Amino acid sequence: MESPQTDQPTFVPAQTAAPADAIVKSNRKRTVLALWLMIGPTALIIVSIILYAVANFITSQVAPESGELFAEPTVGSAIVNIILFIVGAISVITWLPGLITGIVLLATKKK
Repeated sequence: MESPQTDQPTFVPAQTAAPADAIVKSNRKRTVLALWLMIGPTALIIVSIILYAVANFITSQVAPESGELFAEPTVGSAIVNIILFIVGAISVITWLPGLITGIVLLATKKK
């Protein structure tokens, strides 16, 4: 026996623009990540060099009594120099891998 046919429409989920929206969001995230990977280490190198110059200019002391041009560095300036050295070293180490990864992310975007 055949089941009676009704005129009620069956529910079919619509596949409107959901995949396109997902691709756009994915591309936007990939682009932002790629730019951060390429620009971030370079900006950190520049900022650490500028901060090193500023910190050493501010903490430098003239030693007029000893006959030397500069006095011994203080503990605070030594700590700041060590922190800036570590930040600069990390940014130099991550510069090339970040640049390569950023270029790959930009080159493999979905259209």
